[in-house]
Amino acid sequence: MSSSEKSTGEGRKSPVGDSGRKPVETPAEKNGTRQAPSHAVVAEALRQRIALGGFGPGDRLPTERELATAFGVGRNTVRHAVRELAEEGLVTTTLGRSGGTRVAPARPGPGGRDARAAIAAGIRASLRDYMEYRQAIEPFAARLAAERGGRAARQELVGMLDAKVADLGAYHRIDTRFHLGIASAGGNDVLSEAVTRARTEMFVAGNALWLGSDWSEVYPADRDFGLAFREEHEAVALAVLSGDGDAAEARMREHLRESHRQFLVLLDQFTASH
Repeated sequence: MSSSEKSTGEGRKSPVGDSGRKPVETPAEKNGTRQAPSHAVVAEALRQRIALGGFGPGDRLPTERELATAFGVGRNTVRHAVRELAEEGLVTTTLGRSGGTRVAPARPGPGGRDARAAIAAGIRASLRDYMEYRQAIEPFAARLAAERGGRAARQELVGMLDAKVADLGAYHRIDTRFHLGIASAGGNDVLSEAVTRARTEMFVAGNALWLGSDWSEVYPADRDFGLAFREEHEAVALAVLSGDGDAAEARMREHLRESHRQFLVLLDQFTASH
């Protein structure tokens, strides 16, 4: 499950595709600084997930903490995004033991298979753009980490393979540490910044696909997340540790291709089952 990953740079499309609304700029796109995705981007990712049928009428959304972990934002940002959806009548929130935030009953209006197909196509195109961008920068970042990264930094990457990974949120955190650790080890601050922004923005939409999805399409039901993380990243980590730039670049390229495939499998769930 390569995490949850949309990206970057000024002028690139919104990480959540085209749902008929004007694309939302992230704070990073507005002022050129690295910031967490705004509540507007999180709200749009949830809108699209609801429109795709991933959360149906009456379904409870993940908790505030779970959403914050998945999107890599603070709980206040999630609260603001959910409030925006409530104001639009898309969700309702109730208090108490059986309370929570649920998707409101479907409203009359444009929708159906054609609308979902259009949204899915927008997300698919945006994922393609981000993954192509990551293919352009992350394999070279892995090469630099192998060829000029300090021994301690390269050993730390291998040490991450033994991390305890209890759930999807923990997977996302260690996956992000690993990829940003590689980018940092190479010693190129500009490249490291590009990798950071790419992952931050891509994962807003990408992680929304993982929430509440049938992961058995990607992993067996009994798959241990820690084992999955090791299997998916070990070849990259060992190539970097060995100082083999060619191998590190090749293994990272293969890893990103598999990550892209997993996202598409999740996206296909919604277009095939609704």
